[in-house]
Amino acid sequence: MTVVRWVVTALVVAGTIAWTLPEFHLGLAGALVGLIAGMTATQVGLALGAVLFGLRITHVIIGVGAELKSWTWTHQRLVIRQIPVLATVGITGLKPGVRRRTVLTGAFAIVLCAAVAALTWLATGSAFGKGMALAATACFLWQLVPVERPGNTSLGWFVFSLPKLSGRPLGELEARPGVLAGMDAYQRGDLDEAERIYAELVREHPDLLTVVGLKVVTSCARERYLEALQTVIGLTGREDLSTRDLAFVMATTAGVAVLAVESGQFPAEVGLETARSMFGNAYEAGYPKQRANGTLAIMALIEGDTAKARQLAGYSAESSENAQGRADDLITIARAWMEDGDNAKAREFVTEAHELAGWSPRVAATRARLEIS
Repeated sequence: MTVVRWVVTALVVAGTIAWTLPEFHLGLAGALVGLIAGMTATQVGLALGAVLFGLRITHVIIGVGAELKSWTWTHQRLVIRQIPVLATVGITGLKPGVRRRTVLTGAFAIVLCAAVAALTWLATGSAFGKGMALAATACFLWQLVPVERPGNTSLGWFVFSLPKLSGRPLGELEARPGVLAGMDAYQRGDLDEAERIYAELVREHPDLLTVVGLKVVTSCARERYLEALQTVIGLTGREDLSTRDLAFVMATTAGVAVLAVESGQFPAEVGLETARSMFGNAYEAGYPKQRANGTLAIMALIEGDTAKARQLAGYSAESSENAQGRADDLITIARAWMEDGDNAKAREFVTEAHELAGWSPRVAATRARLEIS
């Protein structure tokens, strides 16, 4: 798909230049604006569709570059970045009937994207407008191609592939409201409630990855990392998992292994090598490398590279999608500063982490260490 994307991009550029000569520079500028408009329309359509049809918006990240301002709540995260172009929206099932609601959300987003692309053709009287129309239309047509990868799901997949989903993948989707209730309990630190919900879900859905994932996160929250590691490693041998599923399973295995090493429950040499191997396989399966930054930061911290740990954890914190995830990254940064002997700097990060997820074992333990020091 990456090769096809570059081929489409090259065709759009070539087509724009050919169509807008001799003012091709205006045409290319218009193409850039059209691309941004098309991509933004996709995310706006998903956000509005989620509100209309009962899905939850998990995060909204506006812009690219360094983080300027962010707001983190238990269930949502809003980030404003340095260059306020483009946006990323995350959605998930909140109420029963997840497939129907998601299909309707995707269809609404497609209609909005089509309307935006159509409007750009009203400006084709100029070279700038021609480039804008060509790029916006190409962006719209690309979104119609059904694609589901670890870092990307197209509108076409929501509308054309999702209605045909069956078996375990459909079960994963329809069980999301129950799993989400358990994850909500986990995010607010109510681990007893999260485990109770897991016990109910596993009786009806023992094979669903999302249900197993709820057990993994609660085991980690209880600092039972070896138990969590055994659970997630047990998933790697399953033959009913898609490449996308395996990518997430392997990345999760890497993350749990590193936490087990950090806690002293697993030998460092074995755990770090396991993590590297799992990440390598996950990348080959399409797992976005930037999603691994938080775990890679802890690995760097374990290996004594505090500068790298702070850098990677900073990247991860800026792109985090929930309060607990950001708190975890802030604690990695704080621990790196502590290793360098700057407890005052560490306290700045621990203070925010405590506000976000004071119940987290890593947050509580780091805060206690700073209070003693």
